[in-house]
Amino acid sequence: MAYFLGRDVDVFLTTESKNNHDGSTVQFLVESSGEITLATSATAGACIPPMANDAAVVSGSISDVTGVDLSISVSDEDVGPFLGKPQIMQKVELRKETVVTLTLKKKNNFFDVMFNGPAASAKFHGGATKALRQGARFGVGFAGATTAKISDGSVWMYDQLEKSSTTTTCYGYRLHLRLKDDTSGEIYTLKNAAMTGHTVSLNADGVTEETIEFTSSVASGIKTPSGADAGFDTALTTIAEL
Repeated sequence: MAYFLGRDVDVFLTTESKNNHDGSTVQFLVESSGEITLATSATAGACIPPMANDAAVVSGSISDVTGVDLSISVSDEDVGPFLGKPQIMQKVELRKETVVTLTLKKKNNFFDVMFNGPAASAKFHGGATKALRQGARFGVGFAGATTAKISDGSVWMYDQLEKSSTTTTCYGYRLHLRLKDDTSGEIYTLKNAAMTGHTVSLNADGVTEETIEFTSSVASGIKTPSGADAGFDTALTTIAEL
């Protein structure tokens, strides 16, 4: 486990999609009505852009981050004992498990709505009932169609294919953690991460901080910046990597 102060790392959040929604880029936006929706452009408030290129990733910068907790572990399973063998059990590694927890100063309801909903029913894959009580925890999905919708998490990531693709997935979010500055250091990339937790801290004066937890079972990657605000990993995840 590693912990970084907010001043030591830049955090960028994007969807796992490069493709288009209704003729323009896919991004999440909280409307004035308080619903999370997919918009063609961000007119106000916070949004999560697609990972189309380096410029798009930079536009997904998360400000006022006070801490980043990075936990890398494995998910394993006990195997044995077997008939006729000594009563010895062993653990078999199933897959990696990476959790990134962001702590930031709370300034609006964006991540509240992203995690808890409501979502715009016309843009939500699971229908109007689920849209009222679930946000955009699993990113976008095309489900064989050409128009993106907010995923309800019912489609396995192997089947959550990018638009017009049979080999790449758009499941979840991509988190880019840039250490030090924009021309040196490293960029740690968490791929296909679901939003698995959101909490808010309170005190006598009101709300102060919120934490957002992202969890992924896909192998992470590390890259070196190729220049100022450049060199992010924007390659789509292939189903062979899952």
